[in-house]
Amino acid sequence: MDAPVLECPSCGGAGFRLADYDSMIVITADYALFTLSCSNCGARVSTVRSIPDELHDEVRYAAIEVGAGMGQIG
Repeated sequence: MDAPVLECPSCGGAGFRLADYDSMIVITADYALFTLSCSNCGARVSTVRSIPDELHDEVRYAAIEVGAGMGQIG
């Protein structure tokens, strides 16, 4: 499955993937707020989306490192 691609609301440029985020705030085990920079116009783009499969391990390990609930085994 391909990673979700985001379109810039400022210039309509597409082709940047959620996995190329500048920042990510995990909201739930499956959703996060992603912020990216458009490579065409430089606009900051933020969106709440499902966390792509390719990022699940990264999110899990980060949660373990900071002691967040998602990283705890119970």
